[in-house]
Amino acid sequence: MYRLVLAVVGPIIGLAACTQTENDRPATLEYITEAILQPSCAQHVCHSSFRMEKGYAFDTVEAARRSLNSGIVIKGDSESSILVIALTRTVKRMPYDSPLPSKDIELIKRWIDGGGEGLDQ
Repeated sequence: MYRLVLAVVGPIIGLAACTQTENDRPATLEYITEAILQPSCAQHVCHSSFRMEKGYAFDTVEAARRSLNSGIVIKGDSESSILVIALTRTVKRMPYDSPLPSKDIELIKRWIDGGGEGLDQ
């Protein structure tokens, strides 16, 4: 009986996990900086306060706020925002060594399209 339950329920649970599309992580500057931009983009040789490649730093929330407010985010328009363009283009896509997962990019887009909560502080 136990094997029968696993044989039937196991694939159903697996299918449910694979089809989950909801991204319920917070679309806030703080979360996006600490969970996505800082670990992916703010290495010491790239967009850190030490190096500031292209004038951008993402290693702290305040540094990210300054960088994102410098014109690379157009609140309410993710598709025109330089940040999204850099993360999604096919040539020289950022970060070079490991492009962000689609789920992270979708969260950033949702945050920008929702008005960029946290940019105006």
